[in-house]
Amino acid sequence: MRMRSVGVVLVSVIGALMMSISPSAAHSSDGTVYKCGRNGNFPLCLYYNSNLKGAKVGIFGKVHNYDFSPQCSSQGCLPFTFSEGSGLAGYGQKVKNNAASAYNYNDTSTRVYYNSGWTGPADEWDPYGWGVYFGNLSATYNENASQARMCGEC
Repeated sequence: MRMRSVGVVLVSVIGALMMSISPSAAHSSDGTVYKCGRNGNFPLCLYYNSNLKGAKVGIFGKVHNYDFSPQCSSQGCLPFTFSEGSGLAGYGQKVKNNAASAYNYNDTSTRVYYNSGWTGPADEWDPYGWGVYFGNLSATYNENASQARMCGEC
């Protein structure tokens, strides 16, 4: 009887541990800002300058308009800004119409659009590690307003 109780407790503990170590990307919300890199959240990183230079910001998922972050605070829905790289060119500047290059850390293709609402010309970046997943923006160079992951209902 004691052995059965220990087994039930062990299974419960293992189940709780498995739930706690699930990838944080599964919990990411569209428009959430993350540190750039393969840190478990896999954002699209936008850079203020060409060639992945200057200040940067990592944004996960779909964003209807870079002027309004869906992650609102007590100050309202603020615009996305280049928030990594204090002291670098572009730090603190708005992302909308100011990004020059991108690096896609996501496992799906991601597009940057010229207009808000995912319309107009776009630059598409392949999934991380496949094809062209970083470089300079061309169709949306300093004219970028929204982004979306290209994976259907992901």
